[in-house]
Amino acid sequence: MDNTGIIYNSFVCFVTGLTGIVVFYLLQKKRKEGKFDYHPGLDYFSLSLGVVWVLVGTRFLFLWLGEYEMALDLFKWVISPLSYLHLLPIFYYFGWSFFKDDKNKRFLFNAVFTIIAVSVVISLFVFGFVEPEKGYWGSKIRSKEITTQLFAIGIFIPGTILILLELVRRYRKWKENNSLLDKRLFGFSLGFLVYALTGLFEVIIFQEGWQVLLVRIGIMVAPFIFYFSATLEE
Repeated sequence: MDNTGIIYNSFVCFVTGLTGIVVFYLLQKKRKEGKFDYHPGLDYFSLSLGVVWVLVGTRFLFLWLGEYEMALDLFKWVISPLSYLHLLPIFYYFGWSFFKDDKNKRFLFNAVFTIIAVSVVISLFVFGFVEPEKGYWGSKIRSKEITTQLFAIGIFIPGTILILLELVRRYRKWKENNSLLDKRLFGFSLGFLVYALTGLFEVIIFQEGWQVLLVRIGIMVAPFIFYFSATLEE
């Protein structure tokens, strides 16, 4: 079988992941210079995003090399759990944004979504996966329906609602007081929204050819939006 599509998929995933990691490094560098005062959850989301996609690229590389068991084990034990857990920094960021002045509410908010994310991961190991055959572009292993539903109800839908609320809230505050911080936070919300919409497309459709590049570009755009927003000046 021609494996060109698999190595192409692997390369695009590596580039996507490295983008997130580089943006994390740049954001941390600025933060150490004392230029940022927003929650570091944004930085660590960029890092976790990058790590997940580097690992996805590694899985496709194993498939290309014919190491099917290694590719499967990497997905089951590392990539799949991280695909849910890597979203937690977004919720920690929102916990800070919505409950900045109330430590107890912020702790409860973070704890609830941490428990939900861990529960989704546990369901992965309890109910297992649907394993398709390898094709020209690789293979997309899917979690069972109950895990998908838990993720949608407990993480994706609430996360999307929070993103939209934050987007509207920060836009209004930015226009009201012309604050640089609110302008930056509005930009971060745009980045989260781009990632959520691209992730939805990634889950619903297994991309082939140009669709792979299109979806990965959408994912790469999110860290770039974070960095551009964080470095906005008056």
